[in-house]
Amino acid sequence: MKIKFYVLSLVSLTLATTIAAQTPGGVSANLTLWVKSDAGTSTTGSLLDTWTYVNDGTKSFTSAGTDRPSLVSSVINFNPSVQFGGGVRFMDGPIGVDAPIALGDDSYSVLVVWQSNTNSAFQRVWSQRSTLGFSNDACAFSTWDGSAPGPGVYGDETATAPFSHTIQRSYSVSIWNISQLNLLNQATGDLEIIDDRNISSGITTLNTDPGGTPNGAGLRAISTAVHRIGASHDGSGPLNGDIAEIIVYDRSINGAERGRIFSYLAMKYGITIGTDLVSSAGATVWNAAANSTYNNSVFGLSRDNGASGSGLLVTQSNSIETGSGDGTGQNAQGNIVLSNPTSLDDLDFLQMGHDNGALTESISPDVPVAVAGSRRIAREWKVQHTGNVGTFDMTMNFSGLTISGTGPIQFRLMVDEDGDGDFTTGTIRYYTPFSFGGGIINLTGVTLNNNEVFTFITQAAGVLLPVTWKNFSAKQINNDVRLDWKVENNANASHYEIEHSSDGTNFTRVATVSNTIADVTYEFLHRGVLSGAHFYRIRQFDFDGKNTYSKIVSVTIKTPDFITYVLNNPILNSSADVVIKAAKPGTALVELWSANGAKLSTKQQVITPGSTIVPVDMRAAQPGNYLIRLIVGDLVQTVRFVKL
Repeated sequence: MKIKFYVLSLVSLTLATTIAAQTPGGVSANLTLWVKSDAGTSTTGSLLDTWTYVNDGTKSFTSAGTDRPSLVSSVINFNPSVQFGGGVRFMDGPIGVDAPIALGDDSYSVLVVWQSNTNSAFQRVWSQRSTLGFSNDACAFSTWDGSAPGPGVYGDETATAPFSHTIQRSYSVSIWNISQLNLLNQATGDLEIIDDRNISSGITTLNTDPGGTPNGAGLRAISTAVHRIGASHDGSGPLNGDIAEIIVYDRSINGAERGRIFSYLAMKYGITIGTDLVSSAGATVWNAAANSTYNNSVFGLSRDNGASGSGLLVTQSNSIETGSGDGTGQNAQGNIVLSNPTSLDDLDFLQMGHDNGALTESISPDVPVAVAGSRRIAREWKVQHTGNVGTFDMTMNFSGLTISGTGPIQFRLMVDEDGDGDFTTGTIRYYTPFSFGGGIINLTGVTLNNNEVFTFITQAAGVLLPVTWKNFSAKQINNDVRLDWKVENNANASHYEIEHSSDGTNFTRVATVSNTIADVTYEFLHRGVLSGAHFYRIRQFDFDGKNTYSKIVSVTIKTPDFITYVLNNPILNSSADVVIKAAKPGTALVELWSANGAKLSTKQQVITPGSTIVPVDMRAAQPGNYLIRLIVGDLVQTVRFVKL
């Protein structure tokens, strides 16, 4: 487990910092429009009033009255979506010189993360065009209305016959898509339609002007008079579906750049694209060829939100093929949710996919001798781990599957450390759930290393011995306390509960750490403790519910009268929540500074012993690095944070 400490000198306030803008996949040239449902939204209730560009805070889509779509949380891999109900609901964006595609441009690229609730309707997802009904001047991400070649097709539609000529790529109802319309400045093969289903197998390439039909000209003579999402210029073609993200470049996007943008969107939304997944720097974080056996339902934890990255921060994830927007598992699909990584730094990734094995239980010969006779499911998953995301929580949903286990003691996450998928050889380690209910097992403190393969035991067998305590210690590290302990004979251990006390008598639980059979040494970091004496003990639980206590250890912390940090750093919302942990009451001066040394705001805050949360308004702040300077009497503390 990585333990990180951030110290910032006040000298930093005087240093100018150049911060490159975040862009999709790190692809910045000619990016003219980028909106995403998890940023830049302003609502009245659930109705969306404005949707501001991520790449340009001066530009927004707007809507009013009953025409507004809704912003709904946790629709796709824990991300919100903008929902259009099929009526007259739309949003209008900047036009004229501020429109994303220049007047009459002959190459551009439009990428959208979207779904439709119908495959028999003419729908406009996004368009830029004129106000005329039939004018050869449009770029429009559209679906067709059921006539040839429909139903259930989408593409780039001009407002002149034959309307459907460039709408030829199929889609399915209520299935999320990553789709790209890519217009090339060439005579033939000039329109590419690419999505998550064909990017790995061969993209759809069209000639937009065969036999003299006027579509080729229509896709190029782009007007800047109307710029709209959710409907056509006159309110026709309303979208009955959702949009999570729209990206427009005023040039074509191909090759490695396309791969980086699709990778960013796939990792964010839990959508499998079948190809390598790469970071904004071009590093491969999921190798589709090397992991070809396991290249199904790929998803994971990711962070790529450095100054020139993608703004990607995925701390909770599942595949949309097995789960839902809020992580609820689809029935009988064996949905896995990963969450709460302890050390997810920039350019850290953990991606996984499965071998499409059956989700059926059997007494399998493919288990170690120590657990011979155990039942397990046939499906196996493989991990590609880049950097170090730390430990994390995992749930597995067995709802709808026939399994024998009825309590946490009967389940195991079983990990093959050599990654060959043979659980009878090499080193195997196990994690035991701390709870089981509603068909879901819950694990914490899980570590999965690069190229490891895992599966699940659903009815454990074998003789397991009681735990032997070897040592237990507590040590101060800055404002934290690190606990270290060592055990032996821990095969029957389920988990360890960390208990804390300020008087050595009255203890409360502060954390739970899962036991791993292959590991005999453990550590836990109790963060942000105040000055004074602190006592700790560990309560170890066996699978059968029996439990024992460790000895009590103590440490005396000598810290300043207060400490401060920013919650949920980096922040995505309109305010930065500053936490002040104080040993005594007082008054704090809270200053917001830009990274180049400009003071942006100041407020006073009365603080009380314990924790005080102070919201700092960030609505007018652009994405980038900022500092909070906290002054209490003669004491000063400074903390850096990032706004996405």
